[in-house]
Amino acid sequence: LAFSGGTGPIGDTGPTGDTGPTGDTGPTGDTGVTTASSHPNILLVIADDVGVDQAECYSLPTADRAPQPTLRALCARGITFANAWANPYCSPTRAGLLTGRQSFRTGVGEPLGSGGAALSLDEYTLPNALDAAGTGYATGAFGKWHLSDDSNGGNDHPNLAGFDHFAGAMAGAVEDYYSWTRVEDGVETTSTDYVTSATVDDTLSWIGEQDGPWFAWVAFHAPHWPLHLPPADLQTYTELTGSSTEIRKHPAQYFQAMLQAEDTEMQRLFDGIGVDEMRNTIVIYMGDNGTTSSTNEGAYASSRSKGTLYQGGIHVPLVIAGPDLAARGRRVSSPVNTLDVFSTIVELAGGNLDDVIPVDTTIDSVSMKPYMDDAFADPQRSFVLAEVFGPSVDERASGQAIADEHYKLIRFLPGDEELYNLHDDPFEAENLLDSGTLSAAAETTYSTLSAILDARPIVLDDTSTGSDTGI
Repeated sequence: LAFSGGTGPIGDTGPTGDTGPTGDTGPTGDTGVTTASSHPNILLVIADDVGVDQAECYSLPTADRAPQPTLRALCARGITFANAWANPYCSPTRAGLLTGRQSFRTGVGEPLGSGGAALSLDEYTLPNALDAAGTGYATGAFGKWHLSDDSNGGNDHPNLAGFDHFAGAMAGAVEDYYSWTRVEDGVETTSTDYVTSATVDDTLSWIGEQDGPWFAWVAFHAPHWPLHLPPADLQTYTELTGSSTEIRKHPAQYFQAMLQAEDTEMQRLFDGIGVDEMRNTIVIYMGDNGTTSSTNEGAYASSRSKGTLYQGGIHVPLVIAGPDLAARGRRVSSPVNTLDVFSTIVELAGGNLDDVIPVDTTIDSVSMKPYMDDAFADPQRSFVLAEVFGPSVDERASGQAIADEHYKLIRFLPGDEELYNLHDDPFEAENLLDSGTLSAAAETTYSTLSAILDARPIVLDDTSTGSDTGI
C-alpha cells in the first residue's frame, strides 16, 4: 500500500499505457461513454482467492499471470483501486460485503465450516437496505455463498438474508467443478454443469426476467480449489493434461487456467446482458482475499499469503466500471476496504444511508462513489482494517491489521505487534518495532493506530456473535 504520492502501491504503478487492448473497452460494441438512468443496474463480481499478484491491471512481480482480457477491458473503461483491502479469508470478507460491518462486529472471523460463527440472521443486510431505499431493485445472488450453516437457515440463508432469488452452492468449495450440489432458493439438486459456466447461466436467466433495475451478486468459485483443467473453450493452457499428478506438481498453472476460464465467462456474462443493458450497468469486480500460498507465484512469501494479515493475504483487486464515471482508465491510490461496496451500492441505487440503516446498527462501510464522480476526490478513509480469528485459526496468526497512508500495524491476539512503512517497504521486510527506536512520524502513527485497535477489540467466546459497541 502507498496511499500518497503515486498511482498505486510501490512496484504497482501499472505498465505504461495499461488501459486495455485497443478497442477492447467493454462488451461487444460498447466503446462509448454513456449516461446512466437514475436507477442503474448494479453487478457485483467476486473472484475467489485472487490477490493483486494474479489480477490483471496490477503489476506486482510474478512469474506468470493468466490472460484476463475482460478484466483488462473493465479497467480501461473504469477505475482501478490500487489499495483495496479485504479480510484474509472468504467468509469474513463476504460478511463485510453483505453487512458493511467489520468482523469484530459480525463475529465472522474465519471460513465457515471451520468451527466459527455463521452470519447471524439479526444482521441487517445489503438487500434489506436496497428494499428500504424504495427504488425498486430486484436482488439476486449467484455462485458461492459460504455464509450459512444450520444456525442461520442453512440452504435458505440467502433468501432469509433478503435476496429475492439465489442459485449456487452453499459451501466454501464445490466437491467437483463438473459435479456439485446446486441450491436454488433452498432446494438442492446435483448439477453436472461446469460450475463457472453455471453461475453465468443462472445470472443471465434471472436478469432476463427483470423488467426494472436489478442488483446481481455474482460470486465465482474460480479459481478456488479443487484445482482442475477447465473446458478447452474457456482457456488456452493446451499443454495441461488434467492428471492428478500434474496438478500436484504444477498447481499455479491450473490456477491460472481456472482464472482465465473465469475471465472468459465474465465476458460471456457481459455479452449476455447485452450492449444496451450494459450501458446502464455499473460493474464492481473484486477479489475476496489474497492468493493461496501454492499459487501466488512468489510475489509474496508463501507464509504471507491467503489466511494471513500480511499484504499477500489482504491486498486484493477492486475495479469499478460503468456509466457516468469521471476520467475512465485511472488508478485511485486512496485506501478502500471491500466492505465499502455495501455503502457504494446503496448510494448508487438511490438510497440514503442515514435513512435506510436502522438507528441501532453501526456501519463501517464508506461509500466509494466520490471517487467515481471526481477524479481528484480526497481520501474517504483515514484507515483500513482487516481481521482474522476463530477456533480454527492459530492464535499466533489471529488478530487485526490496520493501516493509514504510510504505516501498517499488525496486532496478533497473543499481543505481538509488527509495524511496517508500506510506502518504503511494500513487502513488509522490516518490522520497525524490532529497531527499538521509531522516528517521530512512526511513533505518532503507531500511537494513533494502536488507539483505534484498542477501541475495536476482538472478543472470543462461545456465545459471542460480534461486538456492536457503536465505535
